[in-house]
Amino acid sequence: MKVYTIIFPILLLPILVHGTTYITPTLGDTTAKAKPQVVMFAPGILPGTTNVVAAPAFSPDGKSVYFGQTEDKKGITIVASYFKDGRWTSPVLAPFSGTYANLEPAFDPRGKYLIFASSRPETANGPLLDGNWNGHAYPGHGGNLWKTNSTKTGWSEPQRLPDVVNKNGSVFSPALTHDGSLYFMRADSGGLFHIYRSQLKGGQYQTPVRASFCLDKFGDFDPAVAPDESFLIFSSPRPPAPAKTSDLFIVFHTATGWSDPIDLREAVSDKVFGVEARLSPDLKTLYFSNQMNKDGTKVPTENYIWQVDISGLLKAHGL
Repeated sequence: MKVYTIIFPILLLPILVHGTTYITPTLGDTTAKAKPQVVMFAPGILPGTTNVVAAPAFSPDGKSVYFGQTEDKKGITIVASYFKDGRWTSPVLAPFSGTYANLEPAFDPRGKYLIFASSRPETANGPLLDGNWNGHAYPGHGGNLWKTNSTKTGWSEPQRLPDVVNKNGSVFSPALTHDGSLYFMRADSGGLFHIYRSQLKGGQYQTPVRASFCLDKFGDFDPAVAPDESFLIFSSPRPPAPAKTSDLFIVFHTATGWSDPIDLREAVSDKVFGVEARLSPDLKTLYFSNQMNKDGTKVPTENYIWQVDISGLLKAHGL
């Protein structure tokens, strides 16, 4: 992700777009360039808000979506929308959100729990988390990962993940696998963000390991992983990304580990670039954010959620 223009990590803030449901373009074979479509999963703008949103996380059944929304461009919280009667309902505040900065929700592939990033205190009545990344300190605007369980009566009280995951106050962008293992991004000692994986073993998160495709010279962030870990999509400013731009890259699981990253701007379309990668429940659709509006105009103060069909690309790689 690129840092929220508000002070959150690399998250460019996209705008909630009017619409009813989303339309997925057809990629076809990988020699054709797909044309991304602006995501339209909400029916309208909430009264009195700026409707700046990011990182849509769809439930496994596709009937609900949780995402971050900022009302004043200074703070962000998580809201939810539900697909009913052929349309998405107006977003409402998620019950586990609202008091602190909350962002980047990610569903367990089975839908049993959700993990999200938050600046909330580690303990009740404690101070907000401080962040430190890209050579800058962000007092009160850091992030740790928290878990809320789906119960018969709703979402449970969020619980902070252990220190082995939340090593410092610069931990964001969770992504989950079938076995409960966790991908996320973390910045150490005020440096760049990189992607880590923590294996869940015996109900305990193990010491995170940095992804093999990360490069010291460039930041790597916003992982979106297939539940079986057959592929992973992330953002990075590494070449061949244009200057001051984050491109989206895909890596595939091989017998020897992750493959070399493939730039989706080149593999799919020159319109496929940006941050906050998310996958549809069937893995055929990629969601991402950048500053291009539906007319193809760059709006520096805004970011939009886009989607594109990646099924052709996956099929070409045996998935």
